[in-house]
Amino acid sequence: MTAKTPDQLRDDLVAEIRRYGTFRTDRVEVAFRAVPRHLFLSGVDLETAYAPRVVVTRRAADGTALSSASDPDLVAAMLEQADVRPGHRVLEIGTATGINAALLAELTGPTGHVTTIEIDEDLAAEARGSLTVAGYETVEVIHGDGAAGHPDRAPYDRIVITAGAWDIAAGWWDQLASAGRIVIPLRLHGSGLTRSLALDAVASGRLESRSALVCGFIPLRGTDAHAGRTLALADGVSLRLDHQDTAEEFALRAALDSPAHALWTGQTIHDDEPTGHLDLWLVTTGSRFARLAVDAAARNDRRLTPTPRWAGAAIHDGTTIAYVTLRPVTPDTDELGVTAHGPQAADLAAHLADLLHRWRKEGPSNPLLTARRTGTLDNQLPAGYHLDRPNSRLTVSWPR
Repeated sequence: MTAKTPDQLRDDLVAEIRRYGTFRTDRVEVAFRAVPRHLFLSGVDLETAYAPRVVVTRRAADGTALSSASDPDLVAAMLEQADVRPGHRVLEIGTATGINAALLAELTGPTGHVTTIEIDEDLAAEARGSLTVAGYETVEVIHGDGAAGHPDRAPYDRIVITAGAWDIAAGWWDQLASAGRIVIPLRLHGSGLTRSLALDAVASGRLESRSALVCGFIPLRGTDAHAGRTLALADGVSLRLDHQDTAEEFALRAALDSPAHALWTGQTIHDDEPTGHLDLWLVTTGSRFARLAVDAAARNDRRLTPTPRWAGAAIHDGTTIAYVTLRPVTPDTDELGVTAHGPQAADLAAHLADLLHRWRKEGPSNPLLTARRTGTLDNQLPAGYHLDRPNSRLTVSWPR
């Protein structure tokens, strides 16, 4: 069998993304057909370079991913969110391989300009070289802390963040054009719960989301970096919490050693239903939200079965953990359930089941997120669930 050429592999990748229904405009699809991904991924074989998955390009000593080429489907979805037009001035935070900067350059065209910032000097140099080789030498690659932005080219019609951010940095607030848009994978809970938000500037010091996509990204590094809190509860089992959660590890470790209390709700969901934001909705109920991460061995040994559909969505009370489960009813329908461990297992399981009933009854689907600059008074905030960050006051609401 003859190996496929880069052009053929690129066509295959575009066809796969189209199959997902991600492309909404011809502009983004044309950009994907134009950018030679393999020129940005030295040392990676052609099939992997054009595979529809994340390609990790650098790891820390402990194996943690430091840089990657993001899942192409997610990249396409975020570019659709950004709605970049010819002539736009674009600031990208997180250059990594340079692939996304090349796509942005295709979208801005010869009358626009792309500035991209990378905190790692070696990565910045590699991306600069790859962009030049691939024919995108007009892209300006800056080595620096992306939180500061790049005021020399401001204001920007679009700011695109390609790492998980805890906040909207002051530099991005300052450098966004008055009618601009920022696309940002914003971490809305310390457990890592992240949404790619398309935020439009609708007034001075005020941004409002146009869309929210479930996603996961390597966390932003630099002055605005933020880490959550992870408790190791057993071999292969951890609980990811908000950094402000004061839960004690020994109490929750003990909880897992207690018998499981299972409760099925009678509520069913179809595979095609828009239910991706259940975990964010649970956060906005004021529950002590967490994510229960369980590897394959621990699932078998301990019979822990948090559903991957919401990445181990759970709540806890400091001594007891309750997590969301699913069991099949038909080939494309599942029943929602709850499993709890700990001294208050029956009560916490019932509470989480009640929340799931409420969620199904209220039917919230897509969140609306608004952002105000720090210093905005409480009485000037819209109704909803409020999250205060160093540079921003965020509100999550659920319009029907």
